[in-house]
Amino acid sequence: MSEIPTVLVPSKEYKELQEKLDNIEERVENTNAEIMQKVGKKVGRDIGIVYGLTIGLMFVMLLGKLLPIFAKFL
Repeated sequence: MSEIPTVLVPSKEYKELQEKLDNIEERVENTNAEIMQKVGKKVGRDIGIVYGLTIGLMFVMLLGKLLPIFAKFL
C-alpha cells in the first residue's frame, strides 16, 4: 500500500495566510457589492424614465381630450 502524502505547516504561518486570504475575500466582496449597487442605480433610473414618459403621455392625452371642452367656455 502507498501512503497518502501529508504536509505539515506551522500554525503561525497558516494563520497569517488565512488572514491574508480573508482580507482579499473581503475586498472582492466589497467590490462586487459596489458594482451591483451601481447597476441597481442605473436600472432604477431607467425605470423612472419609463414611468415618467408613461405618465407624461397619459397627461398629454388627457389634456387633448379636455381642451376642446374648455374651448367652448372661452
